[in-house]
Order: sequence, then structure tokens, then C-alpha cells
Amino acid sequence: MPENIYMQNYDIREQGILLEYRTTGEYLPAHWHDSLELVYILNGNASFFLEGTEHKLVPGEFIVIDTNQIHEARCTHSYMMIVLRFDDDLIQRLMDNKRNFLIICSRAELTDELVPAYLAICDRLKELVTLHVKQPKGYMIATHSIALDILYRLISDFSIPLYKEDLPEPSRNQLRIKEIVSYIDKHYMEPLSLEQISAVFGLNSDYFSRMFRQNIGITFTQHVNHVRLSHIYHDICSTDEPVLEILDKHGFTNYKLFSRMFKELYGDTPREIRRRAREAE
Repeated sequence: MPENIYMQNYDIREQGILLEYRTTGEYLPAHWHDSLELVYILNGNASFFLEGTEHKLVPGEFIVIDTNQIHEARCTHSYMMIVLRFDDDLIQRLMDNKRNFLIICSRAELTDELVPAYLAICDRLKELVTLHVKQPKGYMIATHSIALDILYRLISDFSIPLYKEDLPEPSRNQLRIKEIVSYIDKHYMEPLSLEQISAVFGLNSDYFSRMFRQNIGITFTQHVNHVRLSHIYHDICSTDEPVLEILDKHGFTNYKLFSRMFKELYGDTPREIRRRAREAE
């Protein structure tokens, strides 16, 4: 499977909008963005874990992930998708610095009254695909216009107001989980046991284990192995290094477990994945 191919229309650092057309799948361990993200599946299927809850998507469906919402993306069997991000600073400016709402939008949360609004956004996303394929004169202007219209529809139909006096402070667990995820990203190549990382954060290991699973949706050990697998997958696709050397570099010591988890996550063996990546070059 080749690496992701992007058609980037806007630089989020300058325009506040990032639009990507991805033509291969991917797996992203638990993470978060300083932006509102919409993912629309065109071909294949995908699963997203939002703060421990799984959301499955099929072609023609999208999900919205709000700013700083911890999520895991399993799109290894999704071969075409649109990813649309709106920088939170842009939303703040457009809303006169009144970003006092959350956006919740996925098929699982749809009520009968919201189905037409959801489908209307799907229609606008399809227009983006047509523009991308045909690229008529001025298509970038039309693309920008549609992206902002989608943002308007999300805020108009799928936002939940939050008033200043009601805004919750980030919970201690939420802050800890982000610190833990960041720590794992930096140290995943090292031996990481539940007892070791619990001690790093001054927590009882049983409490740590429960808190992690409640917030991420999988166990600590599974998450660490998934982080390692995502790096191993990249190296298998992009280098000629022997698989065992790649495993050792990224801290995966159990080859039997690796083989099983890799095939479950990516649908094939490392050899087949590498072969397809070479054929696509």
C-alpha cells in the first residue's frame, strides 16, 4: 500500500483551512488537533475512536472531530477520503472571538430532524470532489466558498452552545491523558510497561489502566503497540530495511504478536504491503 497522497489546497497556517484528498488508508494512534476536523469517506470504510467511543463510517458518511478532542483513526481500509480542517483561530475570528460552542456531528448522533442537514453537507462535499477532478477556471475560489459554507452549516445545525459561566475546566484526567499520550509518542521505542509509566505520572497502576482505557478506548499496552506499528508500517513502505531491524528500531520485541497485530490492522503481511508500495512507485 503506498503512502498517503495529498492534494493540499490551503495551508492551515496561513489561510486557516486545510483540504486534503487522500487516496490511501492510514492508521493514526490517539492524538488531537488545534483545529476542527471533518473526515468524509468516499471509498472503503473507517473507524474513529473519539474519547473511547467507536464510530464506524462507510462510503458517503462523514464525522466531525472538534478541537482538542482525543481521537484514534483506523482508516486502513479506506482508499479515498476527504479531510477538511478549520484552524480554531479562523473560527474565533469569523465568530467575533465567540468560540463558545462544541460541534457534535456523526451518523451515530443523528436525529431524524438533523438527517437533511447532514445530507446537505454530504452534497457539498461531493461538489468538492467534482471541482478537484475537473478543476475548472476559478475552482480554487469555489473550493474556498464551499469549505466555508460547510463550516457555516456545521455551526448552524450541529453546534451546542456553551456559555462562559458553564464552560468546564479541563478535567485532571483529560490533561493527564494528553500528557501520557505525548510521553508515549516520545518514548515508544523504549521498553514501556504499565508499572513504569504509572510511576512516571505518580499513579496507581490499576487506576492508570482504568483511566487510560476509559479515555482512549483500548488498553495502554495496545496503544503503545499501535504507535509502534504505525512507525513500522511507514518504514516498511518507504525503506528497504529488513523487517526484523525495523521492529527492533521501533521497540517491538515480540514477532509473533507483531505479525498478528499488523495483519489485523493493515489487512496483509509486511511483505505484501512492501510489494504493493513498490509497485505503486
